[in-house]
Amino acid sequence: MKLLKIGISGVRGIVGESLTPKTVMDFAAAFGAFAEGRPIVLGRDTRIHGPMLRSACISVLLSAGCDVIDLGVCPTPILQHAVRGLGAGGGVSITAGHNDIQWNALAFINAEGTYLNPFQGTEVLDIYHVGRFRNSDTDGLGALIETTAPIEAYFKALTGFLDVGAIRQARFKVVIDACSGAGAPFLKTFADRLGFDLIPINDEPNGFFPHDPEPRPRNAQQAVSVLKVIGADAGFLLNSDVSRVSTVSETGESLSEEFTFPLVAESVLARRRGPIITSFSTSRMIEDVAGRRCPLLRTKVGQSHIIHIALQEEAVLAGEGSGGIAALDFQPAFDGFLTMGLVLETMAKSGRRLSALVGALPRYHIVKEKIACPPARIHGVVAEVKTLFGAKAIDTGDGVRVEDKTGWVQVRASSTEPMVRVIAEDRDRDRARARADEILHDLELMVR
Repeated sequence: MKLLKIGISGVRGIVGESLTPKTVMDFAAAFGAFAEGRPIVLGRDTRIHGPMLRSACISVLLSAGCDVIDLGVCPTPILQHAVRGLGAGGGVSITAGHNDIQWNALAFINAEGTYLNPFQGTEVLDIYHVGRFRNSDTDGLGALIETTAPIEAYFKALTGFLDVGAIRQARFKVVIDACSGAGAPFLKTFADRLGFDLIPINDEPNGFFPHDPEPRPRNAQQAVSVLKVIGADAGFLLNSDVSRVSTVSETGESLSEEFTFPLVAESVLARRRGPIITSFSTSRMIEDVAGRRCPLLRTKVGQSHIIHIALQEEAVLAGEGSGGIAALDFQPAFDGFLTMGLVLETMAKSGRRLSALVGALPRYHIVKEKIACPPARIHGVVAEVKTLFGAKAIDTGDGVRVEDKTGWVQVRASSTEPMVRVIAEDRDRDRARARADEILHDLELMVR
């Protein structure tokens, strides 16, 4: 079964099986036609097949008459910032984010520096399916421009947005696990600009990952061990393109990625109040932290959907339980460097340790599971789940979601893998586990 996930924000697959150079060239050609010959900013994470896919992208974008501004290995949020700063027609980030090493993807960025919205994504897909590509003659070919200047501009803007003075004065000692991803080459710059002592781990961008690149407690063993030995104030885990973050407190507690959003919300909302956008799959913690002070709207999972609604609603904050967060006053993008900076800023300005900030948050228990399902059957299986809830009120804003006073359960099709995801949350650990297990049992029978 060849697995190719095509969505409004790009294409994702297993390299050499579903994601081949030919596939990449066709999708990149469609995006070049969408950009109508305007400059395109290009970047990639550190995956071993990144250079191959980079070459495929460059050739067709140049053929489409687009100048290609190649940033090399570059976190996606820095690329997004560069698109806006350079006034480019868009960007392409070659990264599969949290997926393991066999996967890669093309993430398409629009001229505003965000993932394509549903209308733009549909236009690119239409161009791809029709094959209406641009092929320039000799005089119309684009130029390849290799530069790192936008990276410096990004860090200058970041330090201007954060209260760097407070962070420097706190003299934090911080462990960061870059998972050998796109953030690895920039950890020292980040630490130097914010003025904390850095203890980097897995900071060699060698093309392979030392563990699953999803920032979750199960992948935090190294960070926890190092943090305890050196007595650091905080630890952070990044995914491969620095769009997601999870944290480790100074006590060595590896925190669920669900804690990142409410931790950051405190700092952002101290600057300015306004609407908050999140997904149907995100913990109720964000409601408890911010919902009483600011309007909170939920939408489908994924940066594209969340940022699109955030811009429509003029939100100040957007994010989800994966650890992806955007402060819209800085840029409309999930940004791991900004997220880490805001957590450190909150610690510095409040004078409270990370464990104390976490301890002040309401505690819920969330269970995240997934079950493999053939792509052609995923949506039918999710629709069939409705019958399991009888007369209960069902929210179909993203898959199937049912909630009550103590918790909720959601079943939805994954947008990044051939999986059906089951997420359950409750104030009681056993009830959360039971909610998920009941659905998983029925799903296993449906998928067979």
